This record gives sequence, structure tokens and C-alpha cells, in this order.
Amino acid sequence: MKFRTRLYAIASASVLCVSSPGVAETISSGGYYPANSDAGLGLETISVDAIEGPEGAKVAYEIKQALDGLTIDGEQWFEIVPADFDPVDAFIRGSADSSSSITELEDKKVTTCAEKDDDGKCVRNKVSYYSCSRYSVTFYPDIEILRPDGSVLYSVRDEDRSSTDYCSDQDSRPSVQRMGDRLIENFASRMRHALAPRFRRSDYRLLERRKGLEKADRKQFKQGLKLTKSDEEAACEVFKGLAENNPQQVSVLFNVGLCHEADGDYALAEDFYRRAWDAEPNKWMTDDALKRIEKQLRAEAQFAQRSEILETRYAEAAEQEPTAELADASE
Repeated sequence: MKFRTRLYAIASASVLCVSSPGVAETISSGGYYPANSDAGLGLETISVDAIEGPEGAKVAYEIKQALDGLTIDGEQWFEIVPADFDPVDAFIRGSADSSSSITELEDKKVTTCAEKDDDGKCVRNKVSYYSCSRYSVTFYPDIEILRPDGSVLYSVRDEDRSSTDYCSDQDSRPSVQRMGDRLIENFASRMRHALAPRFRRSDYRLLERRKGLEKADRKQFKQGLKLTKSDEEAACEVFKGLAENNPQQVSVLFNVGLCHEADGDYALAEDFYRRAWDAEPNKWMTDDALKRIEKQLRAEAQFAQRSEILETRYAEAAEQEPTAELADASE
């Protein structure tokens, strides 16, 4: 599919880079992960109506910021439009409220040295007590995405909570306003993730165990690991070359799977990961990789489904245009 060939042209702002811990050798792989629902696949124009409630204006603003002009795989996914725009594919409506509280906690006891002798040993302690409180905020979103006919595409009603403790020996006191704002911003981000796929790049660890390889293959395998630091494509060629003579060696199979994943060939990646699983079941890295591929294949399906929906829509619109022109000419 076309979007595979354009994965690496995505702006750096939309790319999440994650470094693997330790000194293990890695391969960098980037791919799309699916929207959490299919509700947004047929949407191009969305109107964010006035959302009711004390937090409604803030919620509407953050949703617009999260969705308007969202670009995925080099193409605009959504456009936020006025309610009277024609056509509007969906309307976002609902209400949003919040509550906050400050609860007193037990005082914090802090013991410090008030006096030391000539040897630096503490001979007198000072005990101080600081008052403490817990700041809590709860956000109550009740949001629906509706088709023009009023049917519900997607809805969420939730209670999102945040709390932090503060004692009087700390420099800055928490702001319940800022805590509430963060909850709303996180909610808008969840809406974005619910409606559209997202791109993510990570560094994934290779398997390095060489058990079961012949001496010459062990040497090649080691060279492949070394190449990952300077030339990942060359490293992958080494692992792929080893796969033919080592069809059941788990590290070879897993690493070839990771190489195919980095290439965007998820079907081949899945095949090699499953062979690695068969060679050594219950290995958590292989399990994680298979779950990752499942998500990326679902994202592919979502791209295909959206393309089909939009192609059908545009074809129907093109068929209706001559009819509309004839009707205008007869008036």
C-alpha cells in the first residue's frame, strides 16, 4: 500500500522516539498504530458545537486543537468547520464539568541536625513539622460524535481524576486550575487517538543468543549485531542470509522478523515472529512483537477502509454533478 512508502517522510513532530535500556543492540522501526475506534474513518469535516457546562469552552477548544488540520501519512485527515458548513460529516456535542477539593493530611515530621561536635557528629537534632494537603481534581466529560441524522458514531462519559500532595516545606503550591487543564488536554488527546491512527517510532532490541548456530554462522551473526550500530540495512541482510540455513534458530528468526517490520512488510514480519514463537514459546519479546504487528495490521486495514469510503463518496458525488447541472439549466 502507498502509505508504507511514505512512512519515513512524516514530520518529526509526529514521531515518538523511544530508546531501549542498556547496551543491547537495536533496530529502529516506525509504523502506524490504529485509531482506538473506527468511528472517524469516514469523517473529513467535523463541527465542534458549543459544549455545555463550566468546562465546555475549554474542552471544545482543546478538541479543535487536537483534530483540526491533523495530517496523517502526508494527507489531511480532519477539518474543523462551522455547523452550517456543507457538508458536515459529524458534530461533536455534549457537556463538561469538573470539581476540586483540598484535603488536610497528617503533618510531615522532618528531623535535621541542629548542632555537630568537632568530629562532625550530630549532637542535637531539630524536629520540624509541616502541614500537608492533598489537592484533587475530577473532570467529567460527556461527549458524543453524531452523524447529521442524529445517530451516535462515538460517545464517552467518564470521570478523570488527578491528585497531588503538598507540604508547606515545598517551594510551589499545586494549582487546581492547571491540574484541571491537564485533564482536559489529556482528554482531547484521547479523542484524537480514538478517531485517527498515529505514527510511532521506537528502537527494538534484537535477540543475541547464538545457541544452535554453527561456528561460521555464529561469526556472521555477531557481525550482524555489530553492523546495527552503523548500517541497519546491512545488518538485516546478514540476518536474512542466515535464516535459510537456520530455520529454527529463535534469534535469527526474531531478528529477521524485526527487519521486515522496519521495512513495513508486516505480513512477513508476522510470519517470522510466529516461527520464532514456535521455536521458543512464551518468550516475552516475541509476544510483544506479535501484539505490535497485530496493531499495525489493524492500522493498515483502517487506512484501506477509509480509502474505500472516500473513493465511494467522491464517485457518488461525481455522478450527481451532471444531474444537478441539468436541473439548474432547466430553471
